Amino acid sequence: MRRRRRSMQARLALIVAVAVTGTAVLVCALAWLAVRRTLIDQADQELRTISQGPVARIDPATIPDIPDSPLNGPTAVQIRARLADGRTVLTSPQIAPLPFGAREEAVAAGRVSSARYTTSVPAGRFRVLVVPGVNGSTLQFARSLRDADTTLRHIGVVMLVLVVGAAASAALAGRVMGRAGLAPVHRLTRAATRVADTQDLDHPIAVDGDDEVGQLGRAFNRMLTALGRARRAQQDLIEDAAHELRTPMASMRTNVELLIHAGDRLGAADRGALLRDLDRQSVELSDLVADLVDLARSTGVEEAPVPLDLAEVAAGAVDRARARTPYADYALVTRPAAVVGRPAALERAVVNLLDNAVKFGPPTQTVEVTVTGPPGGPVELTVADRAPTIPSAERERIFHRFHRLDTSRAVPGSGLGLAIVAQTVASHEGTVDVLARSGGGNVFRLRFPAGPVPTEPGRGPAEG
Repeated sequence: MRRRRRSMQARLALIVAVAVTGTAVLVCALAWLAVRRTLIDQADQELRTISQGPVARIDPATIPDIPDSPLNGPTAVQIRARLADGRTVLTSPQIAPLPFGAREEAVAAGRVSSARYTTSVPAGRFRVLVVPGVNGSTLQFARSLRDADTTLRHIGVVMLVLVVGAAASAALAGRVMGRAGLAPVHRLTRAATRVADTQDLDHPIAVDGDDEVGQLGRAFNRMLTALGRARRAQQDLIEDAAHELRTPMASMRTNVELLIHAGDRLGAADRGALLRDLDRQSVELSDLVADLVDLARSTGVEEAPVPLDLAEVAAGAVDRARARTPYADYALVTRPAAVVGRPAALERAVVNLLDNAVKFGPPTQTVEVTVTGPPGGPVELTVADRAPTIPSAERERIFHRFHRLDTSRAVPGSGLGLAIVAQTVASHEGTVDVLARSGGGNVFRLRFPAGPVPTEPGRGPAEG
């Protein structure tokens, strides 16, 4: 069975609780060790004071056992002495004697000046100080640690309660903080769920603050805007395509039905005219479908933007145009112009402008392509032709889908070429307009924000 993952709020509360608990344990442990060290130091100081007093200057052989003394008792200092002849003198009979071990032997032999250590015997734990006495004797001073151990146990219990309380408080605080901190994420989740359930892309979520969650919310709103724009473009494309395909399809069907029903009654000339008309209509329909595909691609969803030189894109477009219309004359004047864009989409847009110029201009014209990139300014690409000057009232509408001038209706075309140009430029955060050319003709002008200089030469793949 798959384990259910904890929520982010639960994980945050757990992280805070673990962090605070770990810190509390560390602090309490250090404090407990510090208290322990202090109590040991106090015992050592007491032993050192006694060892430096009058007792240490008396011959242990002359000291009788002390049956009742302030040094006796469960927490008193026990004094034992080993004489030079090896006999042991116990001065504190009420306390179980501590053994003489290696440390005592080292002091007796003079290898060390003194020894301090903690030992455990059935009577409890003791802190021991061993020093040399007079006449070759060795003195052992032992201090019970019963009071110190009791104090440490009490402190340990208090610290354990503090750690448990800190852990519980941290878990509660982490849960509260997690609920407050993740509230914007929950709002974003509800908004995403609403969009998924209702398919409503027109209502962005409210965003507060400039933190990471706020940035995520703004990115989500930008995504909603882009999706809404893409959906509207898709709906417009479907409606326009359905409208524009209806006429050529109806015409083709009429001609086909005429061929079928008229049969042998049609003469050879009429039959040939119908077949030529069908061929022309099929070509126009193919061109229309190709333009619709290009229009759908012009949003660039299949191509990632990269730093590029617009001059190289223009050169590639002119090469393609020359291959398609070898009878036309082109002039290319460029300067390095760095932008960020989709090479294939940009090249396709420039080719559409060149095709448009050749289609509507006189055969003797020279189509001039210019690319400039002034420092600190926008990058500009222009295509100048000698076609009939577009009226000022039409200069904005010609970039609409399927819009054609009255003077151009006799020329084959789908009316999508300039719409593809406009959509491509808009997707690159640029602008496109058309100006009247001095001496007759038009100048199509594309402007883009300047970008970083591309690190690798080449304008990217082109699509034919």
